[in-house]
Amino acid sequence: MAQTALAAIIAALGEISGLVWGIDMDATWEAAAAAFSIREKPRGGHKVRVFAENHAYLSQTFKCLATYGSREFIVHENVRLTFAECRVQAGRLAHHLANECAIEPGDRIGLVLPNSPEWMLSFIAISAIGAVPALINARAGADEVNHCLSSTQCRLCLHERNDLATGIDALTLKETRHILFDGERTPRAPQAEGSSAELEQPLPETPRGPDDEALLMFTSGTTGLPKGASLSHEGVLTALKTIEYSGALIAKGMADAFGIDYRTLAEMRPPPVNLLIFPLFHVSGCHAVFLTSLLQGGKVVLMTRWNAEEAAALMARERVTAFPAVPTMHRDLLRLETLEKHDLSSLTSLSVGGQATPSALLADIHRAFPSAVMGTGYGMTESNGTVTLMIGSEFIDNPRSAGRPVSTVDVEVRDDQGKVLPPNATGELHIRGSTLMTGYVNSEHPAFDAKGWFATGDLGTVNEEGLVHIVDRKTDMVISGGENIYCAEVERVMGQHPSVRESAAFGLPDERLGEKLVATVVPHPNGELTEAALIDHCASRLAKHKVPKLLRIQRHPLPRNASGKAIKAEVRQEYLASLRRADRG
Repeated sequence: MAQTALAAIIAALGEISGLVWGIDMDATWEAAAAAFSIREKPRGGHKVRVFAENHAYLSQTFKCLATYGSREFIVHENVRLTFAECRVQAGRLAHHLANECAIEPGDRIGLVLPNSPEWMLSFIAISAIGAVPALINARAGADEVNHCLSSTQCRLCLHERNDLATGIDALTLKETRHILFDGERTPRAPQAEGSSAELEQPLPETPRGPDDEALLMFTSGTTGLPKGASLSHEGVLTALKTIEYSGALIAKGMADAFGIDYRTLAEMRPPPVNLLIFPLFHVSGCHAVFLTSLLQGGKVVLMTRWNAEEAAALMARERVTAFPAVPTMHRDLLRLETLEKHDLSSLTSLSVGGQATPSALLADIHRAFPSAVMGTGYGMTESNGTVTLMIGSEFIDNPRSAGRPVSTVDVEVRDDQGKVLPPNATGELHIRGSTLMTGYVNSEHPAFDAKGWFATGDLGTVNEEGLVHIVDRKTDMVISGGENIYCAEVERVMGQHPSVRESAAFGLPDERLGEKLVATVVPHPNGELTEAALIDHCASRLAKHKVPKLLRIQRHPLPRNASGKAIKAEVRQEYLASLRRADRG
C-alpha cells in the first residue's frame, strides 16, 4: 500500500472516527454498524433520529478518565495531566462545589475562564455533579458577561475577573487553582491528611434525564447581546456520536476502496493529538476537540493565543496529528518563512471551518501537506455543532461545499414564504433533528416552527447529490438596484488576490440604489495592494453590479468574534468613522 494512502487512512481515523466508543478496536464492520444503529423517537408533533445505543447522560462519559488513566490528556505550558490525574482533580473540585458551595443537580454555573486546564477540569467537575456549565466568553466585556450570568440565573461563577456582577457567588481562578494545583500550577498530589477538600474525592456520576439541560452555550452573534442556547444531554451525546458514526462510515468506505478489512483499519488508528486554538466555550473547541478527545483517549494541546511560529514549534514538539483552524490560521502557517524548519510530519488531519475558504488556499494546504486528510463542515451553537461534514477527496473536489447532512439532521431550503425550494435554488437553510437545542433561555419568541424546524439565518443551496453550499448570512445579503449580492461571494473573489489576507463586504444606504456594496480589505504584511488593482481584479471575475463601489484598505486585522467570523457591525462603524475623518481632513 502506498505510504500516502496509508497516511490518509490513519488521518481520517485519527481525526473524525473515534472507533472506541461502544465498540472494540478490533471490531468487525458488522459489530461497528450495530453499535451505531439508529431509531426514531417522537419529539413534539414530529419524529427525530437518535442512536439506539448511547450514553444516557454526560457524566457517564467520564468513565473514560479511568479507562485511559496513564495516557496524557491535557498539555498547556508547564502543565501535563494524564486522564487519571484529571479524574482526581476534577473529583476534588466536584466535591468542593457540591459540599462547600451547595451546588445541586440542574444548577447553572457560569464558566468564564480562558482556555486552560482549569476550564476543562471545571467543566468535568460541574457536569459530574449534574450541574449545568454555562460557557461564557472570558474576553467579553463586563456588560455582556453580566448579561449572560443574570439572564440565565447562574448560581455560581468561576472566573478570574474583578468586574463581574454582584449578587452571584464566585469562585475565582486563583481559588480554583488552589483546589486543583500547588505552587506554579504543578498538579496537586492527593493528601494523606487535611481537610475534606484536600483529600482525594471520587468523581461522582449523577444521572440526568435525556431532555434535562446538560450545558448552556451562547450565540456568538455579530450584533446584539448573546442568547443562551439550552443543550440537552441527549442532544450533546447524539451530536458527539453522530461525528463518530460519520467517521466510521468514511472509514468503511476507505477500507473498501483500499481492499482491506475494517478490523485491520481499526487497529491502525493512532491516538489523536489535537492542537486546540478554538475557544472552549464554542462548539468547535468544546465538542469537536475537548469532548471528542476525551471519548477517544486523545491528547489536547492548548494554545491560548494564536501565533503561527509558536504553533508550528508546538505541533512539532508534541507530535500533533490534527490541526482544526479557520482559514486565516492555515494561511498564516503556510506563509511562515521558517515552516520547513519544523517537523510537521505527524500532521495527518487538517480541518478548515468557521468562514469561507478560498479554493487557492485549499490547494496550497494540500500541496504543503499531501499526506494529510482535509475536512470541513457546517454547524452552529443551536445544533450542538455539526450539521454537515465532508472530508478527503470529496472536499478537494468540491471545495465550495460544506458537505452532506449528517445522519441525525434533516436540511431543507426555503423561500421567504416558507415554501421548500427545489435542488440548487437559493434560500434560507432550515434544520431539524435530535441534536438541536431545546430552546433559547428566557426568550420571548419560539425558536422552532410547529413541525420542529429551526431557521438558521444562513442562505444556501442543496444540489441533486445532497451537497450543501452555504451562500451567505441572510443579514449579510445586500440588495443594490434590485439585485441580490451575496457578500460571501464577493469576499471569496477578493480573497483570491495574492495580496489580500482578509476582507469584509457589506452594504451602506444609497439614495439611488437602495444599498451600495463597499468593502474593507486587509493586505498581507508585505503585500502591495491598491484600490484600483483590487477593483480590476473583482471586475474580471464578478458581474458588474457585484463589484464594490468603494474600498478601504487597512493594515490592522478585522474585528472577529470567538468563532472567527468578522464582526460586520464593527467593520461598518470603522468604515464610517474613516469617512468622517476624511471629510474633516
